[in-house]
Amino acid sequence: MLASTGMKSWLAYKTLRKLNTRSVSSPSSQDSLIASSTLSKVTTPPSVAAATGAAYTLSKLTNTPKLQRFLLKSTLSASAAGLLNAGLKRLIGRKRPRADSGTEFKGPALKDKFNAMPSGHASAVAAVAGSIPRSSGPLLLASAAGLAATAVIGKSRTKRDAHHLSDVLVGSCLGFGVAYAVSKLEKPVENEVKRLTETH
Repeated sequence: MLASTGMKSWLAYKTLRKLNTRSVSSPSSQDSLIASSTLSKVTTPPSVAAATGAAYTLSKLTNTPKLQRFLLKSTLSASAAGLLNAGLKRLIGRKRPRADSGTEFKGPALKDKFNAMPSGHASAVAAVAGSIPRSSGPLLLASAAGLAATAVIGKSRTKRDAHHLSDVLVGSCLGFGVAYAVSKLEKPVENEVKRLTETH
């Protein structure tokens, strides 16, 4: 699990570093999109969980079990990552880069200016990216797109001075880790449901 989570986080980190160097050397309109408040709003953990949950509900109208499984795992992973993230950031109490006063780490804190680590946006997007099945074909391409999306969200959060790079990396690791845990729990739950339906 640690190797897989670490590798995905490392790939997202390398992509994020490349995006950051590129934007320093040649700022563009793409930078304003990445730093937009709209992107920030649609990638909060509740927004990501709501979007994947709505997509899962709509997918029930079709006969696409693989897509339904992915969307269900994404919804569960984004929700769990969001809850864990909310608790951790209030427990850690790290100051956001845009905060003008206060110590770097305050410990348990409810104020937003001390809720930098880990990044909730990065954990939610990484949770969805980590839920993409590891297989060949279009899903492999989707997995690469998921890693790229995680890196873009990381850049967005650092560009808006909401997080340090380390906050984004910890958030990404959290999201990928939760997605891994959800995928590992899926099989025993499926087996139990199957056993219960066969006995009744």
